Amino acid sequence: MDNLRRLAAAPSESLVAVHGVITRVSRDVYPRTLTISDESGSVAVEVPSNAVGGLVVNNGSAWLIGTRATALGLRVDGDHVRASNIDLDAVPPTVAGLVAAVAHGSTGAALPAAALLALPAEESTAELQDR
Repeated sequence: MDNLRRLAAAPSESLVAVHGVITRVSRDVYPRTLTISDESGSVAVEVPSNAVGGLVVNNGSAWLIGTRATALGLRVDGDHVRASNIDLDAVPPTVAGLVAAVAHGSTGAALPAAALLALPAEESTAELQDR
């Protein structure tokens, strides 16, 4: 998925998607911060409880490490995202799905967690520049 390259290419404070496996979870800190990792490295994703899917992450009852996740949210910097939506056990994503999800999310509307998709790295820059 190459999350780090896509985040580095995204403008500051833009809407971005991150997909990977949860490798670390903050404890006793709210909102929770998840570390979502892929082959490119790790991204810190802050998940407030008012994010779509945020209660599951913050309530402490879910086993999160090792779970696939897709987060959509505000790019804070090259390796940090503040999530507005998170989907646990997310299936591998498609380009068309991400374009639709980001377009819908940029209107300010909440996204159903199942609609969140991440952009494959090899198509990320060209696809985003075309939009």
